[in-house]
Amino acid sequence: MEIVNMIFNGLLVLGGFGAFGVYYFQCKAKRRDAAALIVTQVEELKEKILQINNISIGNTINEKEFYETLDIISENQWEKYKHLFIKKIDSYSFKTINNFYESVLSIKEQLVFVKQLQHQQLFNIQGMLNINCNKFILDALDFSLSANSIKDFKQFIIEKSTTNEDEKKQKDLMLNILDELMKTNQTIDLNQFWKIYNTKKELLRDIVNLSPYISYIPGQVAETFNKAIKNINSIEVIGCAGFRKLMKIAKIK
Repeated sequence: MEIVNMIFNGLLVLGGFGAFGVYYFQCKAKRRDAAALIVTQVEELKEKILQINNISIGNTINEKEFYETLDIISENQWEKYKHLFIKKIDSYSFKTINNFYESVLSIKEQLVFVKQLQHQQLFNIQGMLNINCNKFILDALDFSLSANSIKDFKQFIIEKSTTNEDEKKQKDLMLNILDELMKTNQTIDLNQFWKIYNTKKELLRDIVNLSPYISYIPGQVAETFNKAIKNINSIEVIGCAGFRKLMKIAKIK
């Protein structure tokens, strides 16, 4: 009986060592994969920063290049996995990598902010265009009341397809106006209507395409952006001991 107990206890010990071994190698593999993700991301970020280094000069930014710049970082691999390396790399390297990522996030914040301003401006311009096109419809109707039946024109509008919500609103507005006109038995010259409306619409389009609006980007954006770029350029993140340790853990040469 004593021998059986000894064998049983031995199996328990072996099982414990086996479970610990599995856990150890799982943790090691997880740390290796995390290190590889961080190393790869840092190298990619250095390349991206190099590409956008000169899109801001002094207090002026290149709005076109800001708009065309893709998101420089989507998921922060360092923030996600840095807890795995607190005891693996020295404190100086840890702070250096932290500082690098903080500067990258600051750049991302400025890029996102400028794009939001640009999108809002485009939205405002589209709103202005919609308001003026509605006015052009009314103006064209005023000038075009003549020989053709409003009923026929209404049917034409009903059959006209729309591609977005703004066009649908314009269509509904026009149908409401035509309903009011039908109550007075007036008629409309369809050719005259479209001639007047299209003339005004194309003129407005040409004016807007000449960019008559003032685009305002706060000077603080360029200042913060340039500060972050300068900080990143001064950080030897790839050359620090901690980064080399991450490369070793990831088995990247």
